[in-house]
Amino acid sequence: MLIDWNDRLVLGDARIDQEHQDLVTFINRFFDALTNGAPRDEVCGAAFTLAEQVTQHFNSEVYLMEALHYGARAAHQREHKALMGELGGFLRRVGQEDDRELLKVAVFIKDWFTTHVTTADAQFVGFLQDEVSHEDASEERSLAEMC
Repeated sequence: MLIDWNDRLVLGDARIDQEHQDLVTFINRFFDALTNGAPRDEVCGAAFTLAEQVTQHFNSEVYLMEALHYGARAAHQREHKALMGELGGFLRRVGQEDDRELLKVAVFIKDWFTTHVTTADAQFVGFLQDEVSHEDASEERSLAEMC
């Protein structure tokens, strides 16, 4: 196991936290396939599945960011794009790389993921929670005004 799901990775938004926890599972499956001597096609399958899950998660975040007019959306998306570029290059080579190189990729993904979650995603979830708080407060005001 490369990443342990822990409180440091919990951001307080159930949907995003679940998606992140799922990504940890896929990162660990890729790492486990590498370190347990799985056949190359299984390692490749785990890598491609991870990339698909990352893409789905990024799309989900972007949808929320756009819907809420998140001010740091462009910077956040640049981080996503940079990782997808790295993953794309890796996926083109995954069948030819030796295990040492693949392990470096796994560690890179782990480091990128944990840093991104605890910084950029934490900022976005803070924004998201503020938006929800403001919506709740304005609904309460509207209800109070109606009485």
